[in-house]
Amino acid sequence: MGKSKVTIKEIADMAGVSIATVSHVINRTRYVRPELVDKIEKIIVETGYQNKIADKERKLLVGRESTIVAVIPNIESTIYRDMVAYVKQLVSVQGYQFLVAITDNDLKEETQVLAGLLVNKKVAGIIHAPVSDVAANYTKLIQSGVPFVCVERNILGSGIDSVEFRDREAIFKGADYLLASGHKNVLFFRESTDSTTRDERTKGFLSALQKYNINTNDANIVDVTLENGEDDCMLVIQKALRRYRPTAVLAGGNRITLYLMKTLRDMGIDCPGEISVVGFGDESWSELTYPPLTIIRRDVKGLSTKAVGMLFEKINTGAVISHDCYADVELVVRKSTKMLDNGPFGDKAAAPDSVVLTKEEKQRLKAGHFRVAISFHYTGTSWAELHEKGIREELEQFGIDVVSVMDAHFDSELQNAQLDGIRLQKPDAVIAIPADDSRTREKFQELSKVSKLVFISNVPDGMSKNSYVSCVSVNESENGTNTGRMLGEYCKENKKKKAGFIIHGAAFYGTRVRDNAAERIIKDSYPDIDIVTIRSFGEISNAYQVARDVITANPEIEAMYVSWDRPALLVIKALKELGREDVAVFTTDLDHGIARCMEEGIVKGLSTQRPYEQGRAAAAVVAKSLVSEEQLPKYVGVQPYQVEPKQLRLAWKEIFHESMPDRLR
Repeated sequence: MGKSKVTIKEIADMAGVSIATVSHVINRTRYVRPELVDKIEKIIVETGYQNKIADKERKLLVGRESTIVAVIPNIESTIYRDMVAYVKQLVSVQGYQFLVAITDNDLKEETQVLAGLLVNKKVAGIIHAPVSDVAANYTKLIQSGVPFVCVERNILGSGIDSVEFRDREAIFKGADYLLASGHKNVLFFRESTDSTTRDERTKGFLSALQKYNINTNDANIVDVTLENGEDDCMLVIQKALRRYRPTAVLAGGNRITLYLMKTLRDMGIDCPGEISVVGFGDESWSELTYPPLTIIRRDVKGLSTKAVGMLFEKINTGAVISHDCYADVELVVRKSTKMLDNGPFGDKAAAPDSVVLTKEEKQRLKAGHFRVAISFHYTGTSWAELHEKGIREELEQFGIDVVSVMDAHFDSELQNAQLDGIRLQKPDAVIAIPADDSRTREKFQELSKVSKLVFISNVPDGMSKNSYVSCVSVNESENGTNTGRMLGEYCKENKKKKAGFIIHGAAFYGTRVRDNAAERIIKDSYPDIDIVTIRSFGEISNAYQVARDVITANPEIEAMYVSWDRPALLVIKALKELGREDVAVFTTDLDHGIARCMEEGIVKGLSTQRPYEQGRAAAAVVAKSLVSEEQLPKYVGVQPYQVEPKQLRLAWKEIFHESMPDRLR
């Protein structure tokens, strides 16, 4: 066309779109359909308008309306610090100067800042995180005609544009996760400043309590005044932790998260052993803490991009955006939280370190020449070897002898015969994993009359609480939930929709809880994923044929949950033979075979028991029971360990207490 002074309005008329749409295509500030982008960009080239764009990008605007200003409460909070960086990049590329004004979250200071900006002819627009939500406090700003957009916080009133996070949904997600994990006594720390943000976060917390039928009048909520400084904030947090004694804490802000973690450290409180923590804001350090912090993460880049796009639309067209605009939030589950588990009789799980031997008890053990026998359902795995190693090392320090180790090869009749042999040995205590929950009950009941019994993983059906000392197990609810969540996140990220479940058909308490938890988390948290089929195997060897049948009948399956590693290896064998290595497998328990499959890429994630720690915990309970009349916990829960491919080597060292073998690297 050769037109040298074409305007953006003429470009819009030629394309049959609004000026705002052309602006979005030029500035990349909002999604526009690809075919429309192509059309507009073609017109821009044909008219020579791209030269005008290039000139604008080469030099900053000068004179009137050349500056964009971000008015924010502080620069300490990660959200504002990151937002400033994103906004600066977005406005600078469009030729504007960029300035930041700090209000210190003080209304009087903010009023003075805004008054100065409104008389400054260079100010083209304002990105504003307001101190207050009352429109009357911003009458001059609203009436000035200076384009502005509220971010993260809002001013209540009509005709005020804003980009916010779904704060109610964000806090609801965090609280819901903790409550679903069995925590009833959850403490919520929130910022004391009056704002729509604070109100929305409070509503999210109360909504989660209502979902679990917890009276909101009993809500544990503590206000933290950030303006009072770090020491005062940490003192408030410390007093609240001592007063409410929560099992879980939810932080309602970035700096609150930091002060909370510092306070827990200073108080010597173990996370998540004593208190589970869900933080807020995804600070850069949150993944580097020990343990890595479960966090409510907000898309600050998305917020900034939407806000700048909205501001330039107002600058270019004067239009007010009529619809609500929100940036995304998500819950990132790491390792600062644990599920509260219940044992076979509903007993709440005690932590392994709650079983403590006194100096006097240790002396009595060494003088007592006690003897312990071990009855395994199967010993042909690293899992069993680590259990035995943990048991032996714990007992040896007290001078307790292991007189026999039996392997039932998953045969209940063989285990019954072995239990008769153990009874003849007259050990002081027996550590056992039942081969069958019902067929071994009678023999264990007889054995309990002459020896102290400590079970690992599960208790035979029908045994009374008084007939055994304790049951030590991984938290199977969390084990299954971890695995199900990893499957769900994989499918979500990779846009997969179809999953299959291959579960244990035998009525073992632990595997039943684990499998149910994995299924429940998919149905509750990932409604877009269709569990196409749930098939069970009784004998481990049957898992191979079950997998072949499942994939043959349901070729659309894209991800598979398998109850634990040994049947998972047979499922993987079937998948490979069928040429379906594209099916992602998720399972529990780490071993050599599964590690190799994770290295190959077919196993995408797993949650594993800590057999060495479980063995030591079982031995500690036995030792305590031999010299103490103290009531020991009926159920001791060991937190599982979540493993993803990138963490495999570290996980191996954590679980096996040795470096990963070279042949697996």
